[in-house]
Amino acid sequence: MIILYKYRPLTDFLFKELYYQELYFASYLELNDPLDLSARIEFTPKEINQIENLLWFLFKTTLKIHEGQLTDDEKLNNQKLIEFNKNDELRNAYKVFLFDRLAQLAKEQGFISIDELENLLLSTNENIPFQLDISNFKIELKRLTKKFLENSHATCFSESNNDFLMWSHYASKHSGICLEFTLENNGLFPYKMTIGKRNHNKEEYLQRISKWKIEETIIWERIRKVKYQDKQPHINFFDFSPVFNNEYDCDLVGLSKSWTHKFANELEAVFSTKTLPWAYENEWRAIEINFGEKKEPEERINHYPIQCLTGIYFGIRTPEEVKKRIYKIFDKLQTHNIKYFNCVPTSGRELKFENWDYYQE
Repeated sequence: MIILYKYRPLTDFLFKELYYQELYFASYLELNDPLDLSARIEFTPKEINQIENLLWFLFKTTLKIHEGQLTDDEKLNNQKLIEFNKNDELRNAYKVFLFDRLAQLAKEQGFISIDELENLLLSTNENIPFQLDISNFKIELKRLTKKFLENSHATCFSESNNDFLMWSHYASKHSGICLEFTLENNGLFPYKMTIGKRNHNKEEYLQRISKWKIEETIIWERIRKVKYQDKQPHINFFDFSPVFNNEYDCDLVGLSKSWTHKFANELEAVFSTKTLPWAYENEWRAIEINFGEKKEPEERINHYPIQCLTGIYFGIRTPEEVKKRIYKIFDKLQTHNIKYFNCVPTSGRELKFENWDYYQE
C-alpha cells in the first residue's frame, strides 16, 4: 500500500473535478517545468551498423518525390543519390567515415545535438557526389519528435502533503486543497472506465422515468516514482530509429505490437525523470504515451474510483464556504469515510494538520 497526494488550486473547475472524480492529464506546455515531457535527441552511435538508420533517414528526406515538375537540379541530385546508394563500396566508405566522426565527437563531449550533427554533415559534402537536404531532415525529425513527445501527457502526485512551497505553487497560495489517495496495489493507480457506449433505447427514453445501465470497470495502470538527476534526460536517435523509420507501423498507443513496448517503456522512463532542483517535490507520475493524433483537453480526463480517495486537506487560506461545499459533494457521493484536515502553520517549512469537522452555523 502507498499513499500519494495531489495538490489542487481553487478554481471553478475544482468542484467539477471532485464531483466526477476527474484526473486531468497535462501536456508538456501546461507544466511549470519547461523541460517536462520533453527530451533532447542525441546522435551517439553504439555500433557502425546503426549508421544505416541515419543514412536511410537522410536519403529519404533528401530524395525529391512530389507532385508537379521537378527542377533539373532536383532530378540530377536524385540521380546521383540513387547511384551512390547502389554503390556498396562508396556507401560503406561514407558509413565508416560518419561513424568515426560521430564516435570521436561523442568521446570529446559526450553529447551530440542536432545542431552539431548538422555541422558534421555539412563538413562531409566533399565525401558524397550529391547534396544532402539537411534542412528537410531537421524538419522531418522535428515533426516526428513532436508527434510522439509533445502528444504525451502526465498527471502528477507527491509523497508529501505538508510542504509549504508546494502549497504555494500548486494550491493557489494555500487557498486550494490537497487530495490523499491510498493505493492498495503498489506502483499502480486505479481508473474507473466505461466499457462500451450508451445504447439508444427509444422506448425507455420516452418513459417519464427510465433506468439506464452503463457498465464500468476498474483498471489499474502503472504509476512511476520520478527520478532526479543533474542533466535533462534525452533519447538516442539510433535507439529510436525503428520508431522514426516506421511511423505508421508503430503503435505506441494501444501497444498491439510487441516490438513497440520497449520504446513506450523508455519514453515513460524519460518522462518520469526531472532535474535536481525539483527533487523536493518527491513526485510520482501517471503517464500516457500517445503516438497518435493530438488529444484535446477534454480527451485527457480520466476518472478515479472514489474508494481510493481517503483524505482531503484544506490550505491555511481555504475559505470555510469552500470546505463546506466540498464536504457536501462527498457526503452525497461517498461510500466510505473521507477524513478532512486543516493545515496549521509552523515556524518551519513543513505544515501540520488538525481534524476538520463539518458544522452548520
